[in-house]
Amino acid sequence: MMRLKQYSKLFARVFCAFFILSVVLASSAAASAPDYPRRVAVAPFASLAKEDIGTTIAVLPRLISSRLMALAGADVLLLNAGGKSAADAAKEARYPLLLEGTVAKLGKGYSIDVVVTDLAKGEKAGAFFAAAANEDEIISQIGMLSGDIAEKVFGVQGAVRAASPPPGYVAVAPVAAAPVPDPFAAAPPTGVAVTTGVAESGQHAAASAPPPSPSAPGGSTLASGWVPSSVKRIAQSGRVADELNGIVTVQAEDGEGNALVAAYGKTNIYFHRIKGEEVLPYTTIRRPLGEHILSVDVFDIDGDGENEVLVTSLTEESIQSFILKKTGDIYEEIAGKIRYYLVVLPDWKGKPALAGQHQGVDTPFKGKIVILKWDGKQLVPGEELPHSTSIVPLLSGALGLSSGRFGNEWRLIYTDTDSHLRVLDDGGKSIYKSRSQHGSRLDFFEWGPYIHADGRRKWYPIRTPARLAPGSGETPLVMVTETKKGLLDLVGGSYESTRLVLLQWEVGEFLEKAGTQGSSQFLSGADFLSRSDFGKGSRVIVSVIEQTGAFFNEQASRVLLYKVD
Repeated sequence: MMRLKQYSKLFARVFCAFFILSVVLASSAAASAPDYPRRVAVAPFASLAKEDIGTTIAVLPRLISSRLMALAGADVLLLNAGGKSAADAAKEARYPLLLEGTVAKLGKGYSIDVVVTDLAKGEKAGAFFAAAANEDEIISQIGMLSGDIAEKVFGVQGAVRAASPPPGYVAVAPVAAAPVPDPFAAAPPTGVAVTTGVAESGQHAAASAPPPSPSAPGGSTLASGWVPSSVKRIAQSGRVADELNGIVTVQAEDGEGNALVAAYGKTNIYFHRIKGEEVLPYTTIRRPLGEHILSVDVFDIDGDGENEVLVTSLTEESIQSFILKKTGDIYEEIAGKIRYYLVVLPDWKGKPALAGQHQGVDTPFKGKIVILKWDGKQLVPGEELPHSTSIVPLLSGALGLSSGRFGNEWRLIYTDTDSHLRVLDDGGKSIYKSRSQHGSRLDFFEWGPYIHADGRRKWYPIRTPARLAPGSGETPLVMVTETKKGLLDLVGGSYESTRLVLLQWEVGEFLEKAGTQGSSQFLSGADFLSRSDFGKGSRVIVSVIEQTGAFFNEQASRVLLYKVD
């Protein structure tokens, strides 16, 4: 025992000496970091891949610029393609550093290479590269590269991620790295300022991105500069003996704070009235036990100013939808057996649109997503959306689909089968993919041929689409649930915590503006109570599963009311 104590003391002394030496070496390394001016010109990235990844390549300079601004406070000039060389344009604009990047196909993946050149000395200030398994990962690797550049070129301690890099990530630079917070961590309450420039004139503007323009009649408080910073619970409903898988606002709140919402489980739809700060039960629509409700949404299909309730369900091994219209105090079915999975696109080419995708054979969904119109008796297909449904991610179908305006373009917003939030280009490829998981549900369905080895058919997880804030303009603000998955996740069946987040599109990505604390209860869906605009004091509604029916527990859920400030 005495010898063990002696060894323990010796180990403690060695550890202390090692710790002190590490601190001294780290301080020495920091002191010797190169003192480059934090003024850098960023050239357009070049693609060395045979396939067309031009959409992804085009956004990389702006992404790396915004991160260098945020991490190192750098003054960044974005150079235009064409004309004089990048080096000459940077020198003419009096920027001492030039950042150039390429993306090359490497086997089945991609290599992203970045070189920073000291133009005065004509030598490299640093060289960096990362590997991406697919096109979607190219964008996520930019955050890793930006952290290394900020530290190793500008000597900014605390710029590199604390977490271990993904396999295939390598950085080469003159100075050793030090562990620091992840640059992809939650954004601060305010937006990230970005400097942009025009190389031809040698002028630049160091200012925040312009505020979004209103897209809803009457404008939006978002356009006047307000940014959400907190989400607080103010009321909740009584206990619902079911697992609520989602929620939607049926009638938007009036001037007195009254609204009607619908939350739904596998077979029932529960309507609640919002009266001021009370959440009161109103009525329940019960479907047959063999039916499985996949989604519930609302849309004014006949243009009378009142929303109809759209329900898509799995009925007798067939995906079909039906429409409920309010007559007096009850909802009646006015159309049924619609062989489309229905989705509402809240902002598509300047107005809401109803879209759908047809049922498949071996897979639940088949063919193009089409815009649907009401002819007075039924929904009829109209124009097809150009997005390819034969490639990932829309290969998984229209589940989790939404839309929004991004600048002067309208994009599909999509939560994929792995619960990552994506923004798609016109061809259906991702121009953005989140690292966090959003829109997860504890619900799935089976489809297709029977798999004898598994004793079942293939499982398809159901996802909840992101909700677009009314009036968010050209930089959409969306609300969605975020899930931290459990270690034994089976089709969304396991999780550690969930929370509600408000994300706004800025400089090529969604940044968090506000959110709730993580909860051990499962937040399964959310919606805005207002349909006209969104500002300080606006309210949102959330469905939460307090207790699942697993392990012989009694199911329990509630409807929660939150206020955003």
